Amino acid sequence: MVEDKKLLIAGIDNGSTKGYALLDLNGELIRISSSKKYTLASLTKEISKEGKIVKIGTDVNSCPQFIKKLATSLNSSIYIPKENIQVKKKNQLSRDYLRDKKLRDKIKLKDHHQRDALATAILTLKSLNPLLNKINNHLNQKSMKHLSEDVIEKVILEKIPISLAIND
Repeated sequence: MVEDKKLLIAGIDNGSTKGYALLDLNGELIRISSSKKYTLASLTKEISKEGKIVKIGTDVNSCPQFIKKLATSLNSSIYIPKENIQVKKKNQLSRDYLRDKKLRDKIKLKDHHQRDALATAILTLKSLNPLLNKINNHLNQKSMKHLSEDVIEKVILEKIPISLAIND
């Protein structure tokens, strides 16, 4: 793992205007943005500056080609929901997140692309939580918490079993 590169989750809203939201593995919002000008190259460059993206989420069940290409360029895995995420759920997830993190007065979502990206990032992180908890429990039992990010990266990206990633 590259030193000082924080492990992140990216929620991506694909379309003519692209939105993205980056969360760290503790669920803290690192960055959120949207633009009509994002290309694969510019979005890859922008989000990779913030850290190592371990999982990219989309809000539709049929994963867009752009998301697949972005995941490949970032060497990330993809979260695809079982069904398309409805607008009502995206509104609720983003509203509850901003309230719970006490960010409602600090962060104003500029458009529905940012809302969709944030909701997708939240669901992507939730999908990883059981695995993250399992990894952290293994590390705590072995008093190896300091290896957390290395082990998480190996398990998620390289699909190595937790026990092997710890002993690697």
